[in-house]
Amino acid sequence: MATALVVQTGDSIDNQLLEAAATYARGTDTDVVLCLAFDKKRIQNDLQRRARPDRTLDELQRVARENAESSAKAAFGEEVPYTIREEVGSLPAAVIELADELGSEHLFVSGKRRSPAGKAIFGDVAQSLILDFDGPVTVLTA
Repeated sequence: MATALVVQTGDSIDNQLLEAAATYARGTDTDVVLCLAFDKKRIQNDLQRRARPDRTLDELQRVARENAESSAKAAFGEEVPYTIREEVGSLPAAVIELADELGSEHLFVSGKRRSPAGKAIFGDVAQSLILDFDGPVTVLTA
């Protein structure tokens, strides 16, 4: 069975991306893996910079999983087989490793609108995935 990997970073879910993946999966008889990807170093730096001792990586993962479960159920329903995986590590390498492990044939990812200079200075997970994934990548920007 073919597998499509839907990558979500952060604790909010891109419902438009899930709908695009659902449409693709229905048309191609593909299973979907919804990957909640967390860049551990970036999250820890953000939490320290914002002085938020009440928020931890575990808390962010819990919120993301709750959001993902309800959003995935709404987008995929009973028609599209899906699973949810959490990846914590260095992005985008952790996502590429998961895609290879699963034998994913298609990747779906949300992009951020940034200038070329912003991408060069700050990096961009979607851009890296486009360059590093050996297959088609669908990128949607809000």
